[in-house]
Amino acid sequence: MAGCWKAFVLICLVALLATCSLVVSKEFGVVNTVPSAEFEDFIGSPSTLTAVYFYKRRLQRLKHFLESFDAAASFMKLYQVQFGRVNCDIDPVAAYCDKPDVDMSVFVFRNDRVEAKFALDTMYDRDAIASNIFQVLLSSEVPVLQSWIDLSHQQQRYMGDKDIIFSWQKAIGTYQHRVFMEFAFAYGSTYKFAFATNKKIAEEADLRDAKSVKEPAIWVLHCSEEEKTAKACRQTRFQHSIVLADVLAFVRTLKTPYYVDMPINQEPTPYETMNLHLVYVATDNSNEHEAREMADKLGRALRGQAGVILLNVDTASEITLESLATDTERLREVPVVAVQLYGQESLDQNETAEKPMDTMHFMHHFSEGPLVEDLEVLLSEHRRSTERKKIIQDEDEGFDEPDEEVQDDVVAEAVYRGRYAQLDLTYAPALTDKTFPAMLKEKSLLVVVFYLSWEPRSAAFLASYSEASLALKDETSNSSPLARVACDDWPDVCQLNNVSSYPVTKVYRDGHYLKDYRGMLDTTALVNFVKLLQLPAPVELKTVEEVTNFREHVLSAGATDTAVLGLMGQEDQAEIETFTPAARELQGNFLLGLVKDKALAQEVGSMYGSSVPGVVVVKRDDQYQPFKLFSGKIFHKPSLVKFIQLASLPVFPELTPKNFPSFFIQDKPFVILFGGRGEELEAVGQIAAAEELRVVFCQMNMASPASLGAELLQFYVPNAGLPALVMVKHKTGGVFEYPYPDDLSKDKVTAWVRGCENGDILANNELQEEKWGPMMPGYDFLAFIDSEGDSAKQRNERSIHHDEADIETEGIEPEDEEVPEEEEVPTEGSRLSKPDVKLHKHTEL
Repeated sequence: MAGCWKAFVLICLVALLATCSLVVSKEFGVVNTVPSAEFEDFIGSPSTLTAVYFYKRRLQRLKHFLESFDAAASFMKLYQVQFGRVNCDIDPVAAYCDKPDVDMSVFVFRNDRVEAKFALDTMYDRDAIASNIFQVLLSSEVPVLQSWIDLSHQQQRYMGDKDIIFSWQKAIGTYQHRVFMEFAFAYGSTYKFAFATNKKIAEEADLRDAKSVKEPAIWVLHCSEEEKTAKACRQTRFQHSIVLADVLAFVRTLKTPYYVDMPINQEPTPYETMNLHLVYVATDNSNEHEAREMADKLGRALRGQAGVILLNVDTASEITLESLATDTERLREVPVVAVQLYGQESLDQNETAEKPMDTMHFMHHFSEGPLVEDLEVLLSEHRRSTERKKIIQDEDEGFDEPDEEVQDDVVAEAVYRGRYAQLDLTYAPALTDKTFPAMLKEKSLLVVVFYLSWEPRSAAFLASYSEASLALKDETSNSSPLARVACDDWPDVCQLNNVSSYPVTKVYRDGHYLKDYRGMLDTTALVNFVKLLQLPAPVELKTVEEVTNFREHVLSAGATDTAVLGLMGQEDQAEIETFTPAARELQGNFLLGLVKDKALAQEVGSMYGSSVPGVVVVKRDDQYQPFKLFSGKIFHKPSLVKFIQLASLPVFPELTPKNFPSFFIQDKPFVILFGGRGEELEAVGQIAAAEELRVVFCQMNMASPASLGAELLQFYVPNAGLPALVMVKHKTGGVFEYPYPDDLSKDKVTAWVRGCENGDILANNELQEEKWGPMMPGYDFLAFIDSEGDSAKQRNERSIHHDEADIETEGIEPEDEEVPEEEEVPTEGSRLSKPDVKLHKHTEL
């Protein structure tokens, strides 16, 4: 009997092992199963690299990894990388299978040796696996740069020899990194590839748009065409997202000539198969030399973005000219540059099927600097427009969910996408009802954020708060002035501190509440605010040297770009007693200094033309109004505070989403210069600095990818040229376009602004009012709350009236009388329709 039982157990074990083997084979698919006897030969095979996974147990959480490992094996065959698995349950390799948690890593071998070991957490999909293996495969060929000096050394090394393709990557293991390394493998003999995971390297190397790019980017450094003695290589930035097909097309364009002559008899150009924009430099025989020089310069500047074609109108046939533009006479106004945008014709024909639009865009300049900038603006605007149309088209064709099920809160959407990010809040400790009072006593300066852990804006700010705490960490005490309280865990602490909105950041000094932080909810703004709180306000300045150092601190890009100087003498006690509390109120926003010696105050005041007593606001980033003097009664604190807040704003700033609220709150029309340069900026800047008009002057950069200038101008005044001066009245919605872009003289601009304000000039466009409401009636939760409240109120009223009626008629026999009138009870306060409630009048006795 015992023998039968043992046989039965043995049969079960064999069946189980066979089942496991079949399951594992199915999950691994194309990955080779390596017998233990062949393992040494397998990892020592002539293949470049060998990736091995030691399989021990079938866990549900490993299923996705096993599928990704199999997919990566198929993909990496093209690169002579072999994948294998060892089944530690059936045929173990003792040297590895006996190790604990060996199945939690992937081992990469080169010539019998372990070259790298990757935790499964970093091998989360096919791209991550391929990316990490590419990194090992090309570790000696594609360096990971650690500083901008490394990039400079690379340029010096390959100057006059080979072009460098450099990339900023957020991390190793991403799709973008895999694509970049794939190209490095394919084109490594033609170009030198290098990358960095620290974005500051690209910024400090002064690579184009490095400060504004948000996603991984690629630059080509054209070192091969430079002299050996050159200091840096000319650069071209890849303008699209890092997608395999787009990068491939871009790399292919790098070998095209800078420009070509227009072929005779409409023969194809080298650019036609590359999906490039086409830039035509039109000339005649007399201007050909100048045009060739311009074509060469444009070809170098627009490498990878557009193909440049030299078109001689004296030799080109009429058929050729007509095929390019309906306005052939405009082409003959040489020298002239015209652009044919790739994809523009098909897009336009989709919009207006009746008649194809002329897709040739004529430029207004023929000088290299302005022309290149205008061309880049045009190409950038077209790219963004195409991307937007593609997104809309994709949504129309294949959107899986109805619109009402889409998250329309951008903050909530961003928080959801980054929900797995780990925050380091070591130096912003969580406080409780016990530790909060203790921390107040311990810290002379304490900054506390009160938040709700489930609320999107709180979660978004916590990411910045975490970064700020690391930046403010004191090495001596190993702590920062920041702390936090989760109000869903400690509502009593939040209630005691008068918290009514979330998130809110409060400042405490010496155990007492000081003020709320009201700045931007980002890392830099918060760090600068706290640094300024750590300085006295005001700082007493006793010598000219101290005043100079105080001013230089601002001019050298400190925590603020604004310094406020109070210039007074000892006898000006009323002014000193007003300036000091005003400075304390503004502490954290500006650097504030006070001179109490009259002779020193007069000496400093003479630098700015200020009287004593007086106040000077010095601004680092305002070239049109570097300082402003307070003219008024200094002993009136509210006027002084308001003056400093407004004077700190630049008079002709670049308008951005961050500074927009500071100007919008002034309730003035905006006058915006789009695409201004040199003399145009100077002319409008001087008008703004005069402050004779009650408007906000500002400018918008059309070339920067981070700027919304091109998109806004298209929205305000479609098809406007550059430069464009536009007035926007947010209160009424009126949009006015300045009709003389070539004449920005003070008299004409002033007359135009006043005409727009007085109603003498009609608006070119009107902004439509948009309301952000619920997508469906069923999502109008405020209406539900109102409805519930109204229903309860009506039920209460009916109950009261019913009780009154019972009291009045108790014990009274009804009499024959006319039917009483009915009276409608008025209802208030609801946006929903309510049922009619009727009452009957009763006859009084």
